[in-house]
Amino acid sequence: MRIRSIISSSLGNILEWYDFGLFAIYSPIFSQLFFPHTNPRIALIETLSIFAVGFLCRPIGALIFGYMGDKQGRSKTLRLSILMISLPTLFIGLLPTYYHIGIYAPILLMIVRVWQGISLGGEYSGNLIYLAESAPSKYRATITAFAGTGANLGILLASIVGGMTSYFFSDKLFMEWGWRIPYILSGIFCLFIYMTRLKMQETSAFEYIKKNRLIVANPIKTMFKFDMPFVLRTVGLVCMGSTFYYFCFIYVPLYLGSTLKLPLFQTTTLISILMCCMIILVPLAGMICDYIGRRRMLLFNAIFVILVTIPGFVVMHLGYANMALVTLVLYTIASSLEQGTTSVAVVENYPLSARYTGLSLGYNVGNGIFGGTVPIVSEWLVYKTHYMLAPAFYITFCALITTFVIFFFVKETKGTSLVNHC
Repeated sequence: MRIRSIISSSLGNILEWYDFGLFAIYSPIFSQLFFPHTNPRIALIETLSIFAVGFLCRPIGALIFGYMGDKQGRSKTLRLSILMISLPTLFIGLLPTYYHIGIYAPILLMIVRVWQGISLGGEYSGNLIYLAESAPSKYRATITAFAGTGANLGILLASIVGGMTSYFFSDKLFMEWGWRIPYILSGIFCLFIYMTRLKMQETSAFEYIKKNRLIVANPIKTMFKFDMPFVLRTVGLVCMGSTFYYFCFIYVPLYLGSTLKLPLFQTTTLISILMCCMIILVPLAGMICDYIGRRRMLLFNAIFVILVTIPGFVVMHLGYANMALVTLVLYTIASSLEQGTTSVAVVENYPLSARYTGLSLGYNVGNGIFGGTVPIVSEWLVYKTHYMLAPAFYITFCALITTFVIFFFVKETKGTSLVNHC
């Protein structure tokens, strides 16, 4: 039953990142469907702005679902969050375009993205907590890394579905209604995930605070009064990973399509192959983390990202396909190592009393401010500076922030008890 609950929790990430991947892949298409055709780059920036709005709303959802998770339990909250995610994802597939209703089309798209962002606020961070609190201490990083595996499966599924629809439909049919099919299918997928979560067991950590009457009266108040240093540390830990991941698998594919003129089918095929690699590499990174510890892995990952980001982007900018592929492989390895380590580190570095609320807020603030804005910040930097390497320097700066946080504020937490860590 416990294994089934862990699998069910991991599956929830698939839907979240499936939608995330679809929106990113379809961003150039949405810029044509939902915005007036003036300057293509401006239309793309407007589309990416709506993409970023969804992330910026996640801290609101983090407080809502975090409060519930600390008061009512992890499993009940994760059941509700998956239902709340399904509706806006389905609605995107039913929205009228700019051709049908004019300026109301991007407004409706933004409203749906706001709803979606709020609903997603407690899903991924809740999964991290559930997996870490359900796993044996000896294998905690390995088990928690399956949250990242679910996320990568979602991106992979989005790449496959997005690539297949663009390949099997003519350009005319795809622009008219073919792009809607992947979003409508997500509603059916969500129902399946919800059914698997009906029998999820509660974690031992929450059962402990419930049995000993340690549930705080107001987790949000407790967090702001006592736990803000932990929230800020969480933001610092996820700063590098979130920006680097979105840079690799959102901005770089857009860059390859717009600058190197790679077709959508080739881009999605390449991303699919890299996602397949990450499905294996992320749990492997968790196993390494369980063996050598959190702090050393965190520092190694941060230094690795600093060393490969700018030189790798320079190679891609030169236009050599083989070298660009080598760069993407290195990026994939670096991101996999980060996912397999940070996921368990943020949970172990947070006290139990308001863990769901505070960790969700810190994680979603980090992802919203830094991660979700990577595509638009990168486009804006290139647009304003006319310097194609500017996005790589931005990612390196974020990696330096995380390195500073790890070096001065993160202790080794391998083998610590998540129940007694109050």
